[in-house]
Amino acid sequence: MINKVKSNIIDSSLAAVIIFYGALVFCLPVPHSYEVVSLYPWWSKKIGFGNIQLQELLFIVWFFLVGFKFEYRTLLKGGIPTRQAGVWLISLALWCGLISLTAPLPWIDTGRTFRLLLNVALMFAVVRWTKKSGNMPLTMLVLGFFTGTIINLIISFRFPLIVNETMRLSGQSTPGVAMGIAIHLSAWLFFTSKQTSIKIFSFCSALVFSMACSISYSRVGWFAGGLGLIAWGYVLLIAKPKDRTQKKYLKILRILLVPAFFASLAIAQKSQLIQESLHWVTSLIEQKVSGPGESDSIRWAYVEGTMEIILRSPQGVGYSGFYDAMIETDIYSSGKAAEEESANSANPHATILWYITAGGIPGGIISIMVFLLLLNSLRIGLRISLGSPGRVLFFLILFPFIVISLTVPYLFNSTILIVPTAIAAGWGWRNKISYNNQTA
Repeated sequence: MINKVKSNIIDSSLAAVIIFYGALVFCLPVPHSYEVVSLYPWWSKKIGFGNIQLQELLFIVWFFLVGFKFEYRTLLKGGIPTRQAGVWLISLALWCGLISLTAPLPWIDTGRTFRLLLNVALMFAVVRWTKKSGNMPLTMLVLGFFTGTIINLIISFRFPLIVNETMRLSGQSTPGVAMGIAIHLSAWLFFTSKQTSIKIFSFCSALVFSMACSISYSRVGWFAGGLGLIAWGYVLLIAKPKDRTQKKYLKILRILLVPAFFASLAIAQKSQLIQESLHWVTSLIEQKVSGPGESDSIRWAYVEGTMEIILRSPQGVGYSGFYDAMIETDIYSSGKAAEEESANSANPHATILWYITAGGIPGGIISIMVFLLLLNSLRIGLRISLGSPGRVLFFLILFPFIVISLTVPYLFNSTILIVPTAIAAGWGWRNKISYNNQTA
């Protein structure tokens, strides 16, 4: 009994820290110059050991102390949601890892393979943690995003990046996108939590995410955040929760929202701070819209470059082989593609393209299957646990994930999609077991 109690304490404690820090690092500031990075305090930088980040190291500790039997049983016998997606993700990791053994940097590519495999185990673990503890994983995820966002805002104002007389967030794509997704997740937390303190926290965190995302200068972040605000509007005004207590709570809240909305409009029109903030955001949007549009042509150049690479090497070139393969393409020679710096950092800036170039035609097919299976697990989990509101919340977050897959390479080898999917799947599993127990 004592060992079981200790095991549960270790399990829940490590789970909380792993999820929390994994979200926090996504929102940390990205230095805009080599000079400023030395001025950043230690708490604003990622903690890691070599290429292994703190949350990954802690998860490895969890795996060997608590999770090995569960992971082994899940992989061989199944029985939990997301297993099918996990098996396909393992296949993707092993195939691309095998091809990458012939690439210029096999040791670095082996690390990328290991991170994919680690994320499979993490996905299974988060499903388990959600089934056992309900909203704890989502609460820690939102808290991690919130803490990282606060840190980023502090650093952004302390060491401002000013372009065209307008300040921007420290970090464009990664922090901005994470904050946009976090707006969705805070709406999930508000809708599913029964604790008033958690509801207040989720609402306040959404305000912070919205403010930070709005100055991120990231179109993908703005898109994700905009749909996240729609999710909040749906939750506050339309959605009907299954729980009776939740229904009464939202009914009272909706009555109070009407005068609060008009009061906010009146304050916003007279508040100089709010007017200046709106002008700040609109200036950033105007700068982005009126820009030269080079990023769009560069992204399309990666599509053409990927097609050329696959025609020459249908089996793929490995992760670090992308650099040599890309600079030999006609599109790169034409000067229309972005200049690549090294074999270590070069990538096609899109998830599916990343695995097509790394693993060839098989890698592309497997990566598409992984993406579809993850989205399906997300859909089923939200539908089973939340009913009709779950369907709406799924479609609102679906489109940001599709856009993210077209603009960044890290969708599978990070927590941005894996953890929310596992949480939704865990909700569905927990709800299904609860229903079966009631009808037994």
